[in-house]
Amino acid sequence: MTAMNFRDEHALKGAFVSNKLLRLVDLIADQGDDLLCEAGITIPSRAVGCTLFIGDTGQVSLTDVAKALDEPHQLSAQRVESLIQLGLLERRDDPKDRRRKVLRLTKNGKVQYQRLRVRLAEIEQAFTDLYAEIDHDLSAILDRAIDALYRTPLLERIRKQATQTALPSKNPKAG
Repeated sequence: MTAMNFRDEHALKGAFVSNKLLRLVDLIADQGDDLLCEAGITIPSRAVGCTLFIGDTGQVSLTDVAKALDEPHQLSAQRVESLIQLGLLERRDDPKDRRRKVLRLTKNGKVQYQRLRVRLAEIEQAFTDLYAEIDHDLSAILDRAIDALYRTPLLERIRKQATQTALPSKNPKAG
């Protein structure tokens, strides 16, 4: 690995998995921006999931987006606002409930959505090639790691390890 930092070289580097994952996310997002730009897609890479969900669903609320993407409402709101500013989304009154606002793709948003679907299929194949190169399905490994950490959080693992390595404290009285 060429991108080394203090954490990568430290004796306790195994404790910094989250840092490596964040760097991987940033690397993929940066390369994702290039992939999208090269395909004539103006959707920011970090708003791809939002755009895909709205395009697949047709008309949704901001709450629907946040729930579907399992992300904080505020984060979804920021992504939606950026897509509105780019002219890819529009916000309208819900015809069934005037108190509710719905989001849908604009005409340009629909064009971008179609390009996005084509590019995502290519990206999926690129990841399949990457998994073959590294001899691991990274997506499946991450799913397993997430599930395992939900079952047994890190703190519980540390406490369990401490319990297993602790020696019973027996103080025999001298007699």
